[in-house]
Amino acid sequence: MKISIVVPVYNTSKYLEECVDSILAQSYSDIEIILVDDGSTDNSGELCDKLAEKDLRIISCHKTNGGLSSARNYGIEHSNGECIAFVDSDDVIDVDMIKVLAENLQNNQADMSGMEYLEFFDKLPEVNRRNKTKRITKNLQKYMLLNNRLYCSVRYLYKRELLGNIRFDERIKLGEDQDFIFRYAKNVKVLVTSAYNGYFYRSNVLSLSGGQLKENHLFDLQNRLNIVDMAEKRDKKVAFSHYLKGLLAFWCKGIIYGVAGQKDYVEEYAEKLKKSKWKIIFSPYIEIKYKMVASTLLLGKKNAIKIIGKYLGKLWKK
Repeated sequence: MKISIVVPVYNTSKYLEECVDSILAQSYSDIEIILVDDGSTDNSGELCDKLAEKDLRIISCHKTNGGLSSARNYGIEHSNGECIAFVDSDDVIDVDMIKVLAENLQNNQADMSGMEYLEFFDKLPEVNRRNKTKRITKNLQKYMLLNNRLYCSVRYLYKRELLGNIRFDERIKLGEDQDFIFRYAKNVKVLVTSAYNGYFYRSNVLSLSGGQLKENHLFDLQNRLNIVDMAEKRDKKVAFSHYLKGLLAFWCKGIIYGVAGQKDYVEEYAEKLKKSKWKIIFSPYIEIKYKMVASTLLLGKKNAIKIIGKYLGKLWKK
């Protein structure tokens, strides 16, 4: 089974070779690597070509800048594998990542194979190589919503035949993964997940301004509302809880780090949360830390903001 690994590239020449080397070192050999230079302004495009010259499994593509979703879609269109995986060009993968995903997919007759991932700064973390799997065949939407499985498209292996015309929505500026994964999952009858965490996501230390609540976060919340619309009738309440958790998380983000721009999203989100505070507090689908935050609204908005900023902020800081 041939697997296409799509790597969107934009101004990541500092990390690109390390990323590609980790893919070339895979214990699973039947792969092709699609490097999509998304109009880089550094030497990333030239580096893609040089890497392709060294290994026939690498295909170097170039396009005008369109963003991450556009680059991933371009890679899908120019790939040939029966299955597709995604790796971001500043990240690294463990030597057995593709093998584990592929074997779990085939051994479980699954339509989608997933795993855990780890964040790192400079030093790669230690991998949990215990391939403890879980096979999900019922209430898949509910499982993905409740277990936070709609983020990180790079943690999954997708079947081309099920992918069909599903692509990343290029209009979405944040949270495009959850929209893509949810739409793909509607075609999935069997999902297999593993405790193995072979994907290493490079995380940068956020500056104070980098951690601020921004207008782009509205895309994530809108995606969550769209998922409520797409969800099966029996899963609407779970999907709406997913939206409320996002609203709470971004509200806390705005309180702790501040808001970029002129609009007071902290005030706006507080008004929305006030209307749903009892739903949050009594929901069986929402974790305790969210309920703790929502309960502060019983004391009024001003007091809630003070309490979150002073006492509950650590729940949301990494």
